[in-house]
Amino acid sequence: MSKVHALYHIVFSTKQREFTLTDHYLEDVYRFIWAQLRECGCPLYRIGGIGNHLHLLINLPSTARLSDIVRNIKANTSSWLMRDPRFPDFRGWSREYYAMTVSPQLKDVVVNYISNQRQHHSGRDLGSEMMEMCGEAGFVYDSRDMNE
Repeated sequence: MSKVHALYHIVFSTKQREFTLTDHYLEDVYRFIWAQLRECGCPLYRIGGIGNHLHLLINLPSTARLSDIVRNIKANTSSWLMRDPRFPDFRGWSREYYAMTVSPQLKDVVVNYISNQRQHHSGRDLGSEMMEMCGEAGFVYDSRDMNE
């Protein structure tokens, strides 16, 4: 039997990084995404975010492709959010996303990081967060990332 443990920290934002996800209803968005992940057999360890972006920590099944999982989540939630009157300003997700693998030993660190997004962003914007995350992963940061 194959044994695969592939933790991914995924971040994606709303179009133009606009604050279109109503704080009061973010838990409903999280539940919707969790249901999508359950359908494809993809364990979710943590989801969190603020009005313009979300973080997820998942365990990618060996039978799935990361790009398919993210595309399905974004397409299904986008369709739902655009029809839901609780999110009148939501115009969709940005085309891009950020993802990096996470060592199993660091799982709890990432879970804690995602759990504390509200406090984390009290004095910091998404751009500075992404610049730091890209630097840690060896990516070149571009301020246009996750805008469109």
